[in-house]
Amino acid sequence: MEEKAYLTVTALNKYIEKKFILDPYLSEIYIKGEISNFKLHNNNNIYFSIKDENTRINAVWFGAKNREFKDGDTVLIKSKINFYFPRGEHNLIVIDMKKDRIGELYQKFLELKEKLEKEGLFSSEFKKDIPKFSQKIALITAKTGAAIQDMTRTIQRRFPIAKINVYSTLVQGENSVEDIVKNIILADSEDNDVIILGRGGGSIEDLWSFNTEEVVRAIFNCRTPIVTGIGHETDTTLSDFVSDVRASTPTAAAELVTPNIIDIKNRLSFNSDKLNRRMSYILEEYRTRIANSNSNPYFRNYTNIYNIYKEKVCLLEKELSKGINNLLKDKKSELTISKEIFQKIDVIGPYKEYFIKKVDSLEANSPINILKKGYSITYLNDNKITSVKSVNKNDNISVRLSDGLLECNVIDTIEEGVE
Repeated sequence: MEEKAYLTVTALNKYIEKKFILDPYLSEIYIKGEISNFKLHNNNNIYFSIKDENTRINAVWFGAKNREFKDGDTVLIKSKINFYFPRGEHNLIVIDMKKDRIGELYQKFLELKEKLEKEGLFSSEFKKDIPKFSQKIALITAKTGAAIQDMTRTIQRRFPIAKINVYSTLVQGENSVEDIVKNIILADSEDNDVIILGRGGGSIEDLWSFNTEEVVRAIFNCRTPIVTGIGHETDTTLSDFVSDVRASTPTAAAELVTPNIIDIKNRLSFNSDKLNRRMSYILEEYRTRIANSNSNPYFRNYTNIYNIYKEKVCLLEKELSKGINNLLKDKKSELTISKEIFQKIDVIGPYKEYFIKKVDSLEANSPINILKKGYSITYLNDNKITSVKSVNKNDNISVRLSDGLLECNVIDTIEEGVE
């Protein structure tokens, strides 16, 4: 049996070191991962670990040019593998390192998307319909570049009668957000039928202006329907979520807001042919009816038929007149009879005896009749006297009789007892 050869630790590490050195794939490595155990030394050397969800590896950046890092940052590293012979360990020697800007932006994208979605800005209930025949089309995009050319050519080809209003806009970089918002408000105020917000493709950084809260809210508050055509088909921004319709590209947006004039012409031609056929059919049908009327007895003898109906109308008119006269005669007779019956009715009779009794009663109680029976009424200064206590000796009094008045002087008053 052949005896096994045992290596020394030195020989093994030498062998591994040689493999690291000779492997061309390990001389320049690009790695993406998350920083942990970050340490910055006074000599500007940075020591840390770079990890993903499964494993980690130690790294060092000697004389780091950028030290604005911390645990949890996702970074992009240009490095090479170093094998440290004395301890038999390998680590990364960092050549350059920067934050994964795309990762940070995407996280911001998700956070803002969640916030705006909770507010309802992306809800379908706020989506406006796109007009089928837009006469005024606003293009909010860079005045130079492929996007404006593609959209203009597409609109002019499909619907040349449409008026194109271009709002030259910064679509990336500094001040782009303010410029986009300003032109959305301007286009909305100028009586456009529809607005296309578009730009060509680019990285997430290039398209970031369309992921800002200011732009999203400006689109949401716009009264004019907005179609977005931002980037390529795989690019999706928050502006796409809030717009009324999202198109995959600027060219697709231009197609979406315009009808195809060729289709319109074909449709008009089809409808014109259909209408002409229908009109010809109707005219032919009426020609046939007129031709057939020659054999119809009603049309051939219309004069006789007219005279027959005229005689019927005259006869009915006479019968109606006779009927009305008879009815009036009957009603007049009934009215005469009713008048005679009413005149024979004694309306006052039942109340005559009652009225006589009331009159007799009134006359019996009349003051004049009472005076005729020998009674009188005595006055002192125009006031009736009902008691001798109201009169004094030598008072002048008046006595009313049935046929006149006596003026008297009181000689004396004699009071008599009255039960």
